[in-house]
Amino acid sequence: MVGILSALGLLLLALKAGGRKAIGQDIFVDVLITVTLMICFYGTFSGMAAAMVGGLVASVVLFIMKKTMTHEKLIFQNDPIKTPIAKIPRLKVKWKTVKPNWQ
Repeated sequence: MVGILSALGLLLLALKAGGRKAIGQDIFVDVLITVTLMICFYGTFSGMAAAMVGGLVASVVLFIMKKTMTHEKLIFQNDPIKTPIAKIPRLKVKWKTVKPNWQ
């Protein structure tokens, strides 16, 4: 119960901070929540079990949210700068809105 509540609390904080962007970067957010719970509950077997259950809950919730909600994903585009001598490579970073693909 402690792991589930802790995971939902951390997940709520991540969604408040990033919203759609947190859902789009679900693997990073999932690992971050699991590691945070492991650090918080370090020291006992039951604490680590609570951290793993919390990490599992966070993974499942993020997976369901990614499949059912519109989210934003970070993409990198090649956008070279054109000069008279040559093209200078440059990466352009953008957030792309992604529709859910559960239908």
